[in-house]
Amino acid sequence: HDPKKAKPMMGDADRDLAPSRVLHVRHLPADTTESEVTALGAPFGRVGNVMLLRTRNQAFLEMADESCATAVVNFYNYVSASVRGHPIFIQYSNHAELKTVPPTGVNGDGAMGPLAGPNGVSPDGAIDPNGPTVLHIMVDNMVYPVTLDVLHTIFSKFGTVLRIITFNKNGVFQALIEYPDGQCGSTAKYTLDGQNIYDRCCTLRIEPSKLKTLTVKGNNERQRDYTRADTEPMPGPIGYPSVAGLLGASPGYPGSFGGNFGQAGYNKMAPAGMMMNGSSPVLLVSNLNEEAVSPQELFILFGVYGDVQRVKILYNKKDAALVQMANPQQAQSAQSYLNKVSLFGKEMHITVSKHTQVSLPRDNQEDSGLTKDFSLSPLHRFKVLYSL
Repeated sequence: HDPKKAKPMMGDADRDLAPSRVLHVRHLPADTTESEVTALGAPFGRVGNVMLLRTRNQAFLEMADESCATAVVNFYNYVSASVRGHPIFIQYSNHAELKTVPPTGVNGDGAMGPLAGPNGVSPDGAIDPNGPTVLHIMVDNMVYPVTLDVLHTIFSKFGTVLRIITFNKNGVFQALIEYPDGQCGSTAKYTLDGQNIYDRCCTLRIEPSKLKTLTVKGNNERQRDYTRADTEPMPGPIGYPSVAGLLGASPGYPGSFGGNFGQAGYNKMAPAGMMMNGSSPVLLVSNLNEEAVSPQELFILFGVYGDVQRVKILYNKKDAALVQMANPQQAQSAQSYLNKVSLFGKEMHITVSKHTQVSLPRDNQEDSGLTKDFSLSPLHRFKVLYSL
């Protein structure tokens, strides 16, 4: 058996490969790092291994399972993928899994191996599956209060949060957060370190803790054990850090994930990601390319983050559309991923609509196919509340 013949095909024929949890990334910049490849898949689920083929400007990205890989492919089929502004191409590979070996050879090719630094990150920034299970969090410039529920919402995006303990030391709000395994801890640290919870404030500094587990003596507003039967963890949105901050502009104001959208007034301490009174499942998407966009394409794109019920391109303003998701959580998830993302050459602007549903045209009303009802579509992927 000649190992050279086992190399995957690199031609356009690979476009129709069967789904696989291993993705093939092409046309990468020559100096692309494993952390940059990891960042392409991190918003869609846990990343297993990364293999860089630097001499060919390619990489393989292994997701935790096939559904995560499918979400990556579906997203980048409709949104241009790039690394540092350089267009790249992502497709399924013909590999079922990647072998985990230390990087070797003069070409630097190899899968993400066991070599890692003390922060749970390998020398060039890749996620370490054997990283810290407990993270030490410090919040700088804390203009707004940061609660257990806020921390749980943010950090549960990267795995099951087992326990949280918060405390103040030297005038700085701090927390210890425990995950079940090191990969969750490494991914959270890599993604969140240096990010703002709210716009230009509440900055996260994250370090690995020497502790292996946390002991919570009783659940209260300062500490919580989510493994206890009497504790119900609060579901949070899946999103990726945005320019405005992880949870929006500020807690409870319009534009923040924690607020009462479309309502006069606000709920200051409403846990981010929860269904608030007045929250809407309808998104207003503006600055669309009206020559290229259609309800079907918006259905497929937004369907990566929830079950799209209806889509209406506005009749008198065809560069804007209303997209109705199954619930406000899915709408918030889609907004956090897609706001300011380029679609057909134009940057989408996404806000929560004051409408609570998208109306279908009346029988005698001209619509020209601008409104579509997808409520009975067999392509829906999220059947259970909070399944995101």
